[in-house]
Amino acid sequence: MKPTAIICSAILLAAFSGYSAENLLQNPGFELKDGSLSEGWKDWTSTKQKISSDPDSDHPDKKSSLRVDIEKDGGKNLGQIIQEVKAKPDTAYRFNGDLKASARGMALYQIKLIGPDKKELRRLGTGNNREASKWESVSTDFTTPKDIVSVQVICRFNMGESSVGKTAWFANPILEERGELVYEGAEAAPAAVPTFNSIGIYWKPAGGGPERRCTVKFRKAGGNEWREALDLWFDQTMHEGMAEHSMEYRGSIVHLDPNTKYEIELSIEKIGVKKTLEVQTWNEDFPIVRRVEVPEKNSQTFVITEGGSPEKGYVLYAPPAGVKAAWDGGNEAKSNIKVDASWVIIRGLTLSNAKEHGIELGDVNHVVIEDCDISGWGQNDPKDGFGFNLQSAIYSKSKQLSQIVVQRCSLHHPRSDSNSWREKLASGSSHPRGPQGISFLGGQGQYVIRNNKIYSDLDHMFNDAMGEVHNFSYDGFPNRDSDINDNFVSHCWDDGLEIEGANMNVRIWNNYIDVTWDGIGAATTVLGPSYFWRNIYAVSRAGPKTDASGYRGHCYFKLGNENQKWCMGRMYVFHNTSLQPPPYAGHGAPSGAQAGITFTSDKKHHENIITRNNIFHLRINDEKAVIDYRGTTSNDFDYDMHNGKVIAKEGSESHAIKAEPEYERAPDGQLWLKPGSAGHDTALRIPNFNDNFAGKGPDTGAVETNSKDPKPATWPNFPEPAKAITLAKENEEASKPAEEVQVPADGNIQQKQIESQK
Repeated sequence: MKPTAIICSAILLAAFSGYSAENLLQNPGFELKDGSLSEGWKDWTSTKQKISSDPDSDHPDKKSSLRVDIEKDGGKNLGQIIQEVKAKPDTAYRFNGDLKASARGMALYQIKLIGPDKKELRRLGTGNNREASKWESVSTDFTTPKDIVSVQVICRFNMGESSVGKTAWFANPILEERGELVYEGAEAAPAAVPTFNSIGIYWKPAGGGPERRCTVKFRKAGGNEWREALDLWFDQTMHEGMAEHSMEYRGSIVHLDPNTKYEIELSIEKIGVKKTLEVQTWNEDFPIVRRVEVPEKNSQTFVITEGGSPEKGYVLYAPPAGVKAAWDGGNEAKSNIKVDASWVIIRGLTLSNAKEHGIELGDVNHVVIEDCDISGWGQNDPKDGFGFNLQSAIYSKSKQLSQIVVQRCSLHHPRSDSNSWREKLASGSSHPRGPQGISFLGGQGQYVIRNNKIYSDLDHMFNDAMGEVHNFSYDGFPNRDSDINDNFVSHCWDDGLEIEGANMNVRIWNNYIDVTWDGIGAATTVLGPSYFWRNIYAVSRAGPKTDASGYRGHCYFKLGNENQKWCMGRMYVFHNTSLQPPPYAGHGAPSGAQAGITFTSDKKHHENIITRNNIFHLRINDEKAVIDYRGTTSNDFDYDMHNGKVIAKEGSESHAIKAEPEYERAPDGQLWLKPGSAGHDTALRIPNFNDNFAGKGPDTGAVETNSKDPKPATWPNFPEPAKAITLAKENEEASKPAEEVQVPADGNIQQKQIESQK
């Protein structure tokens, strides 16, 4: 009889070539010598407990176990019995072990990967025991990074007051070197998920693995010439509760034409596997089955219950030709429009003064909101005068929400106002709380949000322009298979764009961000890949006051979470630019970002990030262009232009251009690099992302010099560029980017919901 198995189902489908059955751990039976652990095991428990070897435990295979009796209250600290073994780089390992405890959730095994100078590179947990007084078996697979030195196997146990008088047992720990990690389960055939301009790809072939490159070619159906796309990324993380996406190749093809059929070829040369598939991008010419002419005036919530169908098309709700429909909710109607039907188009309406939301979407799909103007929504809390969280121009809390298009809309000037990080709420929290432009909570994804303007003023600020609250989860915004492009967003006291959560084949490009605290919140990419390219960031500021504190800048990309589980997905950051607009009146430094791509504290994790060809122009010379306090080995920061410092693993930005950009004004009001200046014609080629370059090669940054691609209609003219300043040494401390404020669990609504996801 074997112990009860608690193994992630994805692990059962993983296999390894070069299998070795040798247990690398000494003394797996936990024998004692002179009453103490010996042969590799060490007791690092801060509050010492009774440790004994239990050869007569009730282990089903009669294995001798380690017994830990909790005799003293050790507080929040977990006890740890540890063994450290040398490890090989770029090698796959598997750990198995059995455990039992007299209380549910009391015991677990933990694996730590240790690099040079005893630096912790990564940690993995096998999960706590799920039942009381019952032997359970746990397992985890992992691969080591290039700079690995050793692996620590740790028996961990709760020692809090509630555990006193209880016991934990550990038995049969086995650490094996497994060779190359490959997937040998049932194949999941290639699947493609299109939008207007992109295609997300998913493939789970037998024999796939992190060392087995999957190339991508594509062409229009019937065409002769194949084009190269970026390789698919192999996700080797075993995602608990998301087994279908563990051990899977994923990636996107971008810059495609709408309503076009494409042929795609996937190839894994190492194992001689090739697959082809056809997929058609979305059609921008929406078929209309019926038109409903809406009234010119309306003060109540207009409920839409009739929609179209996939076979016949959409039901269009719009004013009569030549009539401007302006609906005023008078601060009485909860929303101007409630949509409870799918296959609906809402076009050309001016909506104002709803009590909570401009448009609220129910359990719907295939809804298009276009050419609408929404303003004046939301309420301020009388306790502190700031808005309620997530009251939005366009809002949904439906978990079924999918295939939503928001385009060519103006979402502006809510009635309510968010606090900044420099202002406190009645709860005592300083985390911004207030209105948003778009909030989709827990939806399925497949959103296209493009060519919109989301803006306001300093008296009616947004929290984020768009996002939701399940940032540390397999959901989040915009979840998966989504495009956010060619928008203008401004006036946010937190993130211009909050793109956090699963982020599986999520693509963010050609957005102009202005007057925010952070440019892009990308704290978590759980699954990935997420793509951020050719976005522009202008003004960064902390608060409404016209002083040094209010004018202080933050970062372009905000990264990281304390729980590594939520930060394992691949993230690509290509060809983005942080501008430096002129200084605020009376201040010497420019008004743009103070830091580039930034982990906001040394407790934060974020794996698998690749940056290329970005311009991180900072307001102060030798500020931080890249901050990865942990020196994460899976992150690859390189080939960017910056005028700052790099805090990351050794070798990061070794091919960077250390300079401030030199611009000239383009005819359409953009700034592009001056020909012959640093970064011009010298950027790294990235298939499918900078194919349409002008000149001898691509340019670094978001705008290609002499490009024929027009400036997005939503973008403003770029501000005149300012030179960064250099601070005297005594002022360096004041110039450092602020760490993220830690919000108490009893803070605002958003933080409460975030905490519930941890």
